[in-house]
Amino acid sequence: MQTATAPPALTVVVYVAAFALVLFRMSRPQRISTARLWVAPSLLAFVGIWVIYVEQHVTPSPIWELVVAVVAGVLLGAPLGFLRGAHTPVQATESRGVMTLGSALVPALIYVTAFAARLLLRVIFPIGSTVGVVVGDGLLVFAIAFLAVSYFAIYRKYIALE
Repeated sequence: MQTATAPPALTVVVYVAAFALVLFRMSRPQRISTARLWVAPSLLAFVGIWVIYVEQHVTPSPIWELVVAVVAGVLLGAPLGFLRGAHTPVQATESRGVMTLGSALVPALIYVTAFAARLLLRVIFPIGSTVGVVVGDGLLVFAIAFLAVSYFAIYRKYIALE
């Protein structure tokens, strides 16, 4: 039985389009509600946990390596996320619970680079490589921590404005 796989060129086009969309959206000021502020980090955390869980069943790695990768991802992502949140301009709007976030091109580049590096690891290391899986999981946790902590810092700035 043959399995269908996406052509490599199509996969690259999809990733480039997704990265371009993220960079475009984050490089412009945007209105966002405080409720919607938590949707992206929650969804990304759920997907990240699921991906790590599935990868551990497909390519099991020693638990200590996974723990080190997760801790390193959090330790690197949280401070950068806090800096992003601290330096993102936040303005309250006339609507309660809605804010305007300033552009954040540099943080968007950091965020996209983490996912691009994870994708590159998939190309460099063979399928089933423990090193590729563990480092990729660390990069995934980095991106999640970066986004969650930055939105927490942004939320605190918004609360201070009210």
